[in-house]
This record gives sequence, C-alpha cells and structure tokens, in this order.
Amino acid sequence: MKQVPSSYHFSKKYASIERFISYFYQVHSVYNLNPKKILFIGVGDGVVPHLLKRGGEYEVTTLDFDPGLNPDVVADIRSLPFGDKSFDLVCVFEVLEHIPYEDVNPALREIIRVSKKNVVISLPHRRTGFEIVFKFPFIRSLLKKDFLIFSIRFPIRFFGFAVSKQHYWEIDNGHTISLGKFRSDLLKNFKIIKESTPVLDFYRRFFFLEII
Repeated sequence: MKQVPSSYHFSKKYASIERFISYFYQVHSVYNLNPKKILFIGVGDGVVPHLLKRGGEYEVTTLDFDPGLNPDVVADIRSLPFGDKSFDLVCVFEVLEHIPYEDVNPALREIIRVSKKNVVISLPHRRTGFEIVFKFPFIRSLLKKDFLIFSIRFPIRFFGFAVSKQHYWEIDNGHTISLGKFRSDLLKNFKIIKESTPVLDFYRRFFFLEII
C-alpha cells in the first residue's frame, strides 16, 4: 500500500477548496442513506468522521492502515477485522487507488462482506474542463437544487503516472484504469445507484452502490 506521511493530511496543500467541497458530498452521502452503523475506511485529516461522530446520530468506526492518523482500528482494507454484515454503510473515500489494482477486487469482497447493503466509494478521476455555476435567490424553493451547473469535461492522460509516490492507479482514460473497466468490476457485485462529480472539482468521482 502506498502511504503518504501522516503530516501531509494537515498541510496547506491538502486543505484545498476542492477537498472541502468533496467533504460536503461525503457527509451528504451519509445523510441521504441514513445508516446507523458506519465503517469509514481511510481517515485522512479526520474532518468528516469527526463531524459525523459529534452529531450523535451515527455509530462511526474509522479504519486506516496508518496508526499515525489515530483511527479506531488499524488494519488493511484487504483484510477487515470485522464480522459479516457488521455495518449499514461502508465509506471508502480516496482509498482504493493506494493499493495495486489487482488487489481492488479482493478489497471490494471484504467491503461487501462487512456491509449489510450500501457502499459509497470516491476515486480520483483525472479530467479537466470548463464549468459555470449559477446560484440565485429562492433556487432551492423553485428548483429543489442548490445551484445550476453547466460544464464541459474531458479526460486527460497523465504520462509517468506509474512512478507516482501516492497512487498506484487512477481513472484516467485507460492510461492506468478506464472508467468502463472500473464500472465493469463494480457491476460484478454491486448495483450502481448513482455516480456524481462534485461541483468545481473535476478530479473526484463518487459511486453510490448497493450490494446485490
């Protein structure tokens, strides 16, 4: 597993506007599914699990390979130390790219084993593009939306990616793994309920999954 130093998660570079936008999507993925017991794999800076724990509505267990991040449980995603169907929801945000792709399916099998029904995954999706966001008074009342978005997005290839010190792979138009390949692997065991990309953040892609 490729592990970045614990201190990186608390650096100025890590605390980007795009990352905090992704936290909104992470938190609301939990709110929308309304689970009771949650396994949060990959602690990062701990912002999202801390928020969910402090709310008091959810029983949140954090797991990470790095003891320096102070997770509740130190373990590898490929061998989860929990019984079958222990959690209503398993959240795996920006984690799978830190293991070789040949280990992804074994990791998914472990995730499936410990989840009763739902899994939410986010991954780096290497793209660029153009985006315009509109927000105006009473948009929530009128349209039931926070904003309107118009975007043009397209993939980019990232040569030299194999020597990255952080990730083994990303969704990147097939230079390492294509979106179609990852979807195909998910569909072996999951129903894909929804996919989404955060506003103003081309780089992350969320998969909302239900075990079949």
